[in-house]
Amino acid sequence: VLMRQPLCHKNVTRPINMSFSIHQARRSLCTAINSKLLLQTPLANNITTAALAPSLLFSTTRTFSAAKPKTAKKAAAADTPPTLSYQARKDLAKQKRRDAYARKQARLDSLKTRRDDKTDRGILKRTFMEWYSKEIEYHAILERKARQEGKPWKIRVAALVERLPVVTPDMEEWEREFVDLQEYLMTFGKVYPPETGLMPEEKEEDHVVMSDEEMLALLPFTPAPRETEADATGDVKTRDRRLKTFLYLAIRTKNEGILSDSPRWTLPSAIANIQADQKDSDDAFETLLQTAQRAVSTSIGSDLTLWCPSNAPVAINYRVYNKNLPEEFRGKYYGEKIFFYRVQWDSGDVDEGSLAKGGVEDYAWLTKEEMLERVEGERGVHQAKFFKYLL
Repeated sequence: VLMRQPLCHKNVTRPINMSFSIHQARRSLCTAINSKLLLQTPLANNITTAALAPSLLFSTTRTFSAAKPKTAKKAAAADTPPTLSYQARKDLAKQKRRDAYARKQARLDSLKTRRDDKTDRGILKRTFMEWYSKEIEYHAILERKARQEGKPWKIRVAALVERLPVVTPDMEEWEREFVDLQEYLMTFGKVYPPETGLMPEEKEEDHVVMSDEEMLALLPFTPAPRETEADATGDVKTRDRRLKTFLYLAIRTKNEGILSDSPRWTLPSAIANIQADQKDSDDAFETLLQTAQRAVSTSIGSDLTLWCPSNAPVAINYRVYNKNLPEEFRGKYYGEKIFFYRVQWDSGDVDEGSLAKGGVEDYAWLTKEEMLERVEGERGVHQAKFFKYLL
């Protein structure tokens, strides 16, 4: 339907197409209202007042019923009282950010220690890796300095002779309680329905668990004590001591070339016959494991029989020669690379008559704690930590 209605000055007619879209009609009416032309020109009789409904008289800009979400900054500004000054509102927003950060850090800390005993997980591993990474960096520096001076390294092999535990270690309190509970529950056996008639009549004596002392009293022999006479007297030259733990053979010697006149506690060691100036000798093809076996035999005699579980060393350490050492000992070398081999005692004993021939003044079968105590007192905390991870 086309209608001609004057909507402007000078009797200019303008066709209105009612088939236009509602959006176009709204735009036309709003344009007329904004230009104040609609108020100056009467509407036609066939245009009802419904055409001036409020739904048609709004801005041409499209809007939505749902408000846009406020940003975090605007939301914080909206929560701030308008009576505060700019600096006060700024300080309040900063304090809110600090509180949010503190809550986040507290939650992260609680996740790290979400355990019953509140202990940090992996603390032993991290402690070892911190020490190990520094050792690797230090060894790389020594390698670079040796190359700069054009000096090679001597190869020394040390034998870590260990005696395995003879008896099982004592149980912890929680282990003892668990074993007692398990033995008590095993006294009940299988449970069958009463109608089967297979369940015997229960008696209190059927659920009595014998103690260790009661079981030992029933044995036809007297078992050996777990604590020996050497433990009571403090004798460290016998393997018949500290049966619950490992023992390590240590010697007291000056063969490693030290500045001090007094010997020190260490492991049996020897220089490997694989140096560049010994290629034509008969011992040029000696392996590192054979060097470790030779170090034990030359130090404490050949009566000790060893079992070697592997051909690979368990650790390596560096030692830089002090310039005050004798020239015949240092030679043209920058220092020593010490390879440690783990071997186990099988049979035999130390030949005390061969100690003087090998330059050994004393020997002992020591525990890990006793060995660390001697090394720390003679060489310091750094070498004691190396032996801690070695043993």
